[in-house]
Amino acid sequence: MEYALEILKQTRENILGLIKDLPETAMLSIPANYRNNVLWNVGHVVVVQQLLCYRSLGLPVAVDEAFVNAFKKDSSPAVWQTTPHIDIVKDKLITTAHKFVEDYRGGVFRNRSKFPTKFKMVYGITLTNLEEAILFNNTHEAMHLGIVMSLKKHVTSKL
Repeated sequence: MEYALEILKQTRENILGLIKDLPETAMLSIPANYRNNVLWNVGHVVVVQQLLCYRSLGLPVAVDEAFVNAFKKDSSPAVWQTTPHIDIVKDKLITTAHKFVEDYRGGVFRNRSKFPTKFKMVYGITLTNLEEAILFNNTHEAMHLGIVMSLKKHVTSKL
């Protein structure tokens, strides 16, 4: 599992590297044929990891409910009442990954790794425990890394 944890941290660093110099307008732009923007994709990976790896086991998440609601599955920046602060989303991208690795290595999940309920994912698989969730989450985050790359290409070509 150590290698999977390193993949999580590296994927988050790769996402941050892609977006660190993007202006706010680029972070918030939703190009034609896209449902979301760069900021939503970044916040979304944070929320999904927190829900899969903490909340599904009855543990508290490291983001507030407003953050969860802004970035959860089927949410959209098109309906945001207030735009989440970009620097906070960037910070959560890195700090939640490091905290998760610390918690995993520190035994926070030792007696709680099996999910009380199986989770059928839209992806077509079912998750039954934390280790499966970590592996699936890495796939999910890699997919969103690709989406961020594509979005960045679209929004920066218009600057």
